[in-house]
Amino acid sequence: MPFSRSGVQYRTMTEIATETIREAIINGDYNSGMRLIPGRLENELKLGRVAIREALRELSGSGLVVSVPNKGAVVAEAVTLEEMQELFSIRYSLEGKASELATTRISEAALHNLQVLNQDLAGCKSNPREYFLLNRKFHLDFYKASGWHFLCHMITLIFDRVLVLRSINPIRAEAIPLFIDAHNQLLQAAIKRNGPLARNIMVEHLRSGYESFIDWMQTNR
Repeated sequence: MPFSRSGVQYRTMTEIATETIREAIINGDYNSGMRLIPGRLENELKLGRVAIREALRELSGSGLVVSVPNKGAVVAEAVTLEEMQELFSIRYSLEGKASELATTRISEAALHNLQVLNQDLAGCKSNPREYFLLNRKFHLDFYKASGWHFLCHMITLIFDRVLVLRSINPIRAEAIPLFIDAHNQLLQAAIKRNGPLARNIMVEHLRSGYESFIDWMQTNR
């Protein structure tokens, strides 16, 4: 995140455009297969054409947006049942590793911020879409504490690829407290600097989410 000379954080127009488009996709405002036309986005989002083009360039090839010949940037299609199994198998390994590393390296300030963020997540029981965005931030902020930048980059790509499906499969409100409790367990493991425990908690947390996905996908195939 860039800083001004006064030390205050600020975001560039490209960063604002990138986050705005990402949130619109996760929230289901831009559906799978929809073309993301810079001129139209400029009018809708009230952001500059250059910032939007740069944002689409950053998002293109990520989990949320793909570049299609003769079409340009398009919202990625939702994953299949088989792809979901593959993605979560990878997530168990990558996010388990990141959790174990982060637990041994995370600062007290970062832990405090995550505790506050998890409290905010508890207030999203009636707003699953807002939960998606805050939950994404919770996980990625925790993984960043690992210090493994390439690992975090790969996790982000896979995480966002899964979130494309979440835009059409809202999480059940009754499941949110269970996920928040898993976050609390993870933070307690981090406080104790117990890396193996954190890995196990994260893998079980992801497995619970996967099983929820599969139940929904099999019911709605």
